[in-house]
Amino acid sequence: MQYQESKPFGRLANYIKCYWSIEYQNSGPSEPEPIVPDGCIEIVFDLADRFRQFNPDGSTEIQPDVLIAGQLRSSVLVGPTGNVSLFGIRFLPTGAARFFRGQVPELSDRITPLDLVWGVCVKTVADQLAGAGSFLEKVAIVEELLNARLALADDMEPTVEQAVRLILAGNGLMPIPAIARSAGISDRGLVRKFRQLIGISPKSYSRIVRFQRVLRSFEDDPLIEVPDVAIKYGYYDQSHLINDFRQYAGLTPTEFRARNNKITEALLAND
Repeated sequence: MQYQESKPFGRLANYIKCYWSIEYQNSGPSEPEPIVPDGCIEIVFDLADRFRQFNPDGSTEIQPDVLIAGQLRSSVLVGPTGNVSLFGIRFLPTGAARFFRGQVPELSDRITPLDLVWGVCVKTVADQLAGAGSFLEKVAIVEELLNARLALADDMEPTVEQAVRLILAGNGLMPIPAIARSAGISDRGLVRKFRQLIGISPKSYSRIVRFQRVLRSFEDDPLIEVPDVAIKYGYYDQSHLINDFRQYAGLTPTEFRARNNKITEALLAND
């Protein structure tokens, strides 16, 4: 598997976390794997064989060729149907609101075809990406689109940006009232602004940040024990960590670590 990543250029660095691509040859359908919540809204262009999504009710569906994944509070199980060529735009937690004015809350817990949100320009950009000769050419193509959309964007609330910084710095463990006080806003005001501009509550975002720290610990040290990670990240006991794994990955920690989650691991959040 070839994974590439790039930081955005210019003013887009204030809103975009990174661009990424994943490419590999695949002979056909393979074992699905969970795409876990990471606290960021993401656009994904599927430039090869489309992915299949496996739903909790047992049904399956082919994912859109260009999708917007809103803030997720549970995993999405997907698997390739053939060769893989993905290009993604990962927004900073506070960044997507500049490009989806007033739409962030309704995107949460959903995977939506991007053309339903941004219109026919999406197809044009997808065609350009498919014909691009390099990863950096693809970055230039999407940055042209993003800069055009950014001209329409509103300014972000600095209180929410401060709250996000505090949550990340505290590994998701800082109490919400303390975050609100440090950011100079009431608890209720912080919850309202978070849901409006990030798509989920600060409590939900904190839980996802903590879970991502757990995944990073497993990635950095494959031999680390689950109880040790639970203690490190403030879980009351091991069962609470297992509950988070079931919600965010659809698996227990042991099951998750035993699987070949190459896409999940490639996309593991970095701050």
